[in-house]
Amino acid sequence: MKSAFIYSPRYIEYKPPDNYPWSVMRAEATYNICKRLGLLDHSWITVHEPSPLNQRILYEFHTKAYVSLLKEANSGQFKEEWLRYGLGTTECPVYKGVYDYHRLAAGATMSGVELIKEGKVDRVFNVCGGFHHAGKDFAAGFCYINDVVLAIKSLLGRYKRVMYVDIDAHHGDQVQEAFYNISKVLTLSFHQDPQTLFPFKGGTEQDIGKGRGKGYCINVPMAPGTGDEEFLWAFEEIFVKAAMAYRPGAVMAVIGVDGLAADPLSNLEFTNRAYSEAMEIICKYSPKLLALGGGGYSIEHSAQAWTLAWATINGLGCSEDEMTSFGGVFWGDGICSLQGKTVFVPEKTKKNAKGQVQRIVGWLKEQVLPLIH
Repeated sequence: MKSAFIYSPRYIEYKPPDNYPWSVMRAEATYNICKRLGLLDHSWITVHEPSPLNQRILYEFHTKAYVSLLKEANSGQFKEEWLRYGLGTTECPVYKGVYDYHRLAAGATMSGVELIKEGKVDRVFNVCGGFHHAGKDFAAGFCYINDVVLAIKSLLGRYKRVMYVDIDAHHGDQVQEAFYNISKVLTLSFHQDPQTLFPFKGGTEQDIGKGRGKGYCINVPMAPGTGDEEFLWAFEEIFVKAAMAYRPGAVMAVIGVDGLAADPLSNLEFTNRAYSEAMEIICKYSPKLLALGGGGYSIEHSAQAWTLAWATINGLGCSEDEMTSFGGVFWGDGICSLQGKTVFVPEKTKKNAKGQVQRIVGWLKEQVLPLIH
């Protein structure tokens, strides 16, 4: 196995407004922890610095008119008429370099795609990726360029079937929309119930695709307060069975860690162990894997979770012996020291969360998974 970590020191050159939730420091914070722990120093691992995405590739999904507006917004000068395209809102502000930053982030994802398609690596991780809310002609949810859709479209040029799995707390709505009518892409999203969280629509278990895509769209909305146990049970029940039935040539995974209990923008109660265990399962069923960071709005906790994900991707995660050793955890000098503590969830909340995932998983196994070929 060969793997690649995609990283650019140029990310921190861009300065979104103060208190903007999407921090450009996320990749650097993760890279620094990985570097300190020696997680980039193995013979099978390479670090690749990306280039900005070529503008013509944006037209594979985005309209030329929208891309033109993004380029104009790069100056940082806001125009009121852009609001209809989602530009200039509190969630997608206009600031100097906004187009350059997102084109570089999309370029990082596409660099990973090319490394996989050329056979140079088997697994790739781009922390600064996973902008799954950007539409063809609008920005939304901190997302301006949909690198996920662009990457999947490119992977389809090499692989007959691509599986997209998204464990971000927010539903991957625009990726679902882009591939809702086809069977060449299976979209699978585990997220907080959109009735209680952005994007506030869609993403129910009833969204299963249509036409040739019927059965190739799977959603597992989770109740606020859902914790590791409920999530991981549902994940293994649905992801494993879907992957075994579909047998994708490549897997695209958005590892949004905003489901962490410490994250300020969701109401899920995960620890980073849930993400590590989910990542381990994903790796097991991924002939080729491109993982993207997605959401995560507590930099310290997000960087720790992504570092653990990178360790898992490379088979460098915690062993049982390390988990129980005194030194590594106590002194904070090893990968195990990053693992989060168990989160207390009130029994009533836990019971409600468990009931919802059991109901949804049961329905999906009966009505949707049999449709996958």
